[in-house]
Amino acid sequence: MQRMNGIDPMFVYSETPVTPMEVAYACVFDPATAPGGYSFEAVRAVLAERVPSLVPFRRRLMPVPFGLDHPRWVDDPDFDLDNHLHRVALPAPGGEAELTSMVAAVMGRPLEPDQPPWEMHVIEGLEGGQVGLIAKIHHSVIDGVAGVQLMAQLLDLSEEGRPAVVCPPWLPAALPSHAQMVASALPNVFTSPVRALQAVREVGRTALRLARCALDGRTRPFSIPLGAPSTFETPVGAARSVSFAKLSLRDVRSLKEQFGVTINDVVLAVCSGALRSHLAEHDEEADHPLVAVVPVSVRGASADEDVGNRLSAMFVPLANDLEHALDRLRAIAATSTAAKAQERAVGYGPMASAVSEAVPPVLARPMIQFGIQVGALRRLRAGNLMISNVPGPNFSLYFAGMRMAAAYPLGPVVDGVALNITVQSYGDTVFVGINACATAVPDLPALARAMEAELGHLTEAADREDTAAVRAACLAAHPSVGSRHRPPRRRSPVAVLLGEAS
Repeated sequence: MQRMNGIDPMFVYSETPVTPMEVAYACVFDPATAPGGYSFEAVRAVLAERVPSLVPFRRRLMPVPFGLDHPRWVDDPDFDLDNHLHRVALPAPGGEAELTSMVAAVMGRPLEPDQPPWEMHVIEGLEGGQVGLIAKIHHSVIDGVAGVQLMAQLLDLSEEGRPAVVCPPWLPAALPSHAQMVASALPNVFTSPVRALQAVREVGRTALRLARCALDGRTRPFSIPLGAPSTFETPVGAARSVSFAKLSLRDVRSLKEQFGVTINDVVLAVCSGALRSHLAEHDEEADHPLVAVVPVSVRGASADEDVGNRLSAMFVPLANDLEHALDRLRAIAATSTAAKAQERAVGYGPMASAVSEAVPPVLARPMIQFGIQVGALRRLRAGNLMISNVPGPNFSLYFAGMRMAAAYPLGPVVDGVALNITVQSYGDTVFVGINACATAVPDLPALARAMEAELGHLTEAADREDTAAVRAACLAAHPSVGSRHRPPRRRSPVAVLLGEAS
């Protein structure tokens, strides 16, 4: 048994039947590179060989009786690959519209609760003879960086694959009894008052650090993580809408170098301009800047082989109320730098972990579910949307001999944040996956097209206008503010290999 730690249980307690807390990749593979071509049997054989060595794929969750402590991860003695791997055919003509419709259906359907929380759908019938794959896993298992690590373990560096590793047969133990679960929880029950005091102390320290940031001119503009505009405010239903976009990584990097900003700044500026034009096209108000909740990885060097979530968050105003593209980039460079300094100084992640560790499920789940039922998150509105940026490999990956041609990451939507934009680089492309409550954002494909167009607008403006003043302002916005509050995080070997999102 392994106890759920940190913020991982919150992804379980905050889940509802219409808001499954799951992340996914929608991938497209080229079977022309596979020796002998594509076959479903070859895909299944690769998974059957590798799943036993991938611990997150063979574990399921068991709740502790009476809600005494957080759930436990246990090996599933009834594990059956065929419960997780599905073969489906895309309706004709097998284009992007049909693919995104199928992905939306998968994203709106919760995983089975009594099995290891993942599934894969191998999709045949794509136009051009390509093969699709939807890989979905519960967010309590991985964050974005851990997802890239898991992808590296599952995929290959060449079409030949890798030599098969001969492992002893996987013989999982029987599920623990209720008595064993209670016995494992008792030490944490006895120490819960200590964790409660630690949580109270951490909340107090966080509030004090937040007040200091508000008064410290070096961390301006200050962003309070409450009170975002009402845009996209709607109760989240079960239906999802999904769209994809592709951005040139060369153009993103060119803007990064030209203006001295980060890749994340460019991504946020692209989202800002796309949202501005999309809202205007649908007669939505854009006078107040939307706020993006931007997850921040706090995964350290010692967590290379660990899964789960090591996350904090920034709250970044998107400057979509500004008319000119370069003005939006300049404003975002300032606000994102300040938000990053604020996150480092305040430490939202440690506070969330401390609170999660302190509150037992018997209290945490009902409190969170009650807050969702009364719409507390929609009313408080820490943000209007979530934007995640995960660095990926700049080399080709293969699955069952097929070269991965595209990989669109997808994050969950929750009540109060009904739009999720997740981007990941792969090769020379930045792949964008957009997941939304179907009633929250009208015409989602148009938003995806607007993102592609906005990168072009930024590039044209950078070529056409006098950019010296904008570059100077962007460079001035990027001193290492707030670094004295938290030592720089060491880069893990995986981060060194895949590159930082900066």
